[in-house]
Amino acid sequence: TPPEMQTVVPTAEQEKAEWQYTTQLPAQGWFKVDFDDSAWKKGPAGFGTAQTPGAIIGTEWNAKDIWLRRTVEIADGKLTAPQLRIHHDEDAEVYINGIRVAKLRGYTAEYEEVELAGAAAKALKAGKNTLAVHCRQTQGGQYIDVGIVTPKK
Repeated sequence: TPPEMQTVVPTAEQEKAEWQYTTQLPAQGWFKVDFDDSAWKKGPAGFGTAQTPGAIIGTEWNAKDIWLRRTVEIADGKLTAPQLRIHHDEDAEVYINGIRVAKLRGYTAEYEEVELAGAAAKALKAGKNTLAVHCRQTQGGQYIDVGIVTPKK
């Protein structure tokens, strides 16, 4: 049986946290910590369209691409086996503090965990962290939401 997980950064399953987002191709370096996203729109998680299986819509997203950014506070930077908790429809890339930690193809019909190993796990630190996400719509439903979990001690 999988271990019981503790939420580090919640998804829309727990709270509709606010993200900065755009559906227009952003400037280079959009995923870096020091990128200025102040002109981007703000909206609550998750992002997508109604009727997408497993989606919890906070902000409607019906364009081909979406880019998301959010700063989160992590009390303990030494998390045991941190994982993304993600629901993506379709292709998604996730960055933590400017480092790409996941490139996911296809879609999920529900939230799933994706292990962060090696450099990806080390990208998280105590204090402020920047999550940046790009999701591309190709067909059917569309949805993106991302959080971070770790096994309970």
